[in-house]
Amino acid sequence: MKALNDIQPFNNLSESLVQELEGRIVKKAYPKGSFVFRQGEPSQGYLFIVAEGLAEIILNNEKGLDNAVGLRHPGEFFGETVLLTGKSYPASVRAAEPLVCYLVEHRLFEQLLQAHQAFSSYFSHILTDRLRGLYQEMVWEDNYDAAKLSTEPFKQRVSDIMSTPVVTCLKDTPIRTLARRFTQEKISSVVVVDDTGKILGLVSERDLIGKVLALDSNPALVQAQDIMEKSPALLSPDAFFHQALLTMIKRQGKYIIVAEQGRPLGIVTIGDLTRARITSSIALVKSIDSAKSTEELAEAAKLMQKILVTMVKDKAPAKEISEVVAELHDSLTRRLLILAEEKFYHEGWGGAPVEYCWLTLGSGGRKEQTLSSDQDNAIIYAEPKPEEEAKTKAYFAALAEFVVNGLEQCGFVKCPGNTMATNPAWCQSLTGWKSQVHQWTYSPNPDSTRQFSIFLDFRSVYGLDTLAESLRDFTFRLFRIAPTILHHLAQDDLSHRVPLNLFKQVILEKSSQHKDEVDLKKAACIHVVDCVRLFALREGIAETNTLGRLNKLVQLELFSTDEAEYFEAAIQSLMMFRIHENLRKLSLGQVPDNYVNPNTLSKRQRSVLRESFIAVDRLQSLTGTSFNVEG
Repeated sequence: MKALNDIQPFNNLSESLVQELEGRIVKKAYPKGSFVFRQGEPSQGYLFIVAEGLAEIILNNEKGLDNAVGLRHPGEFFGETVLLTGKSYPASVRAAEPLVCYLVEHRLFEQLLQAHQAFSSYFSHILTDRLRGLYQEMVWEDNYDAAKLSTEPFKQRVSDIMSTPVVTCLKDTPIRTLARRFTQEKISSVVVVDDTGKILGLVSERDLIGKVLALDSNPALVQAQDIMEKSPALLSPDAFFHQALLTMIKRQGKYIIVAEQGRPLGIVTIGDLTRARITSSIALVKSIDSAKSTEELAEAAKLMQKILVTMVKDKAPAKEISEVVAELHDSLTRRLLILAEEKFYHEGWGGAPVEYCWLTLGSGGRKEQTLSSDQDNAIIYAEPKPEEEAKTKAYFAALAEFVVNGLEQCGFVKCPGNTMATNPAWCQSLTGWKSQVHQWTYSPNPDSTRQFSIFLDFRSVYGLDTLAESLRDFTFRLFRIAPTILHHLAQDDLSHRVPLNLFKQVILEKSSQHKDEVDLKKAACIHVVDCVRLFALREGIAETNTLGRLNKLVQLELFSTDEAEYFEAAIQSLMMFRIHENLRKLSLGQVPDNYVNPNTLSKRQRSVLRESFIAVDRLQSLTGTSFNVEG
């Protein structure tokens, strides 16, 4: 007979624990030819492990005939998928010869998954499939209709709206020839290709006008390759509209080449998007770009809600919805900074006294914003001359006030913890910032550790990127020299665990203001962010997005693919709940926040919420083990 401590993954448990389990696990014998369970029967609530004999998996086909489709030998499992999903058995299991099985009861199995990482990793693919399946079912059953706003065709493919045929030219085409083609064919862009038809770049009307004059040379000698954009935006023909929108916002351009195997199939322009009648999204992009005041930007920002409702209705992934919010927030921030610079110049301040970089932090830095996300931002500026220090501080204090107040007018509330560039602690020279990071690293306390956590997701939005890169390099060097700071960061997160009771049910708040609700951000999302960030920082990963960090960790084999997919499914589920709640509360005229009342959710939604919390709890346990933090 196969002993329990010889069977994976029980062989990863301590000998004393295995002995304890043997007293709690049922051992049951099945005569030859008898059924353990039959196809279509409800779950018995056990994981079955073959200890002796042979189990035969039998599938009843559409003709009513039984077919043997597999065998389970001593040391192998069956019934694990049904145990986790609670669904009926998809096949029958019969004793092909006298059979003895260990029966692990559902609650005991859940306890082992929760308490022992090696054990849960063994079943990660099942856990992932379970959570992802529940999530997909929830998304497709959803009849969300916040604010009764009209939908727009975000599910259109770019191949449906692109302009064809593509006008191309070779790299050595004279620009005089290009100019004639632009006029004769009434086009605004040409794709530059090599002799085999592969894309090399793109030349637009703006390139013809601006770059040729900037070259200050004989136009007769300038060729397409001299003025082309060498890395134009590319999308595949099966990309969705919202991906085209996101690309336009990111690249701040007007053209996307639709390509397959490096060859152009079509061009998507802002005009094509407009003709597709996706009016609110195009209006928002144009309004931000052309806004002449904070008031105009605030009016433009009102369209964000409509875009998000449309994306939710069309089942866009939570990751892409959050990324659209982040990119639009970046666009608003950049426009506010340009308006501020222009305003100060005309008021006699002149230009910025030194080079600077505007940073977005927290959820903005991770591109994981929702409509309830508050502001987290900062400024790094180059070291001023001693005699210019007071003037420099005054300039950036005024700049920060203009932008922070502008973002508030656009719907992004100020940070309650004052983690904003208007706070002198978050508006410093590069030297000042390095001193601050050094202090956080070597003199940690609960307050500074939380500030450090917000800072560590910083991302450059505007200005001199090398200032941000220099600060990030300095931070990573300190982590290599003083890795104990990671232990303190882990302690800070694990001092608050996911609110689950002994039966793995979500614990709800008792306060009068949010009675029977749970804060999705503080109770779960923040722990995913913190834990994944810790692993990424330890490995020197510069990526700030949580899913991006997870992918890098898989590449480094720090996480298995199954583990990463399990945690990713939880993140996507939690983010979608937050987005739904934001929009629902806005439609009711309420201020969007991160609280949800599970009692108002459907049974399937409650299952997704619980499973997501369990996944986060397991990630916290893995983090505690990896960074030597107990509890």
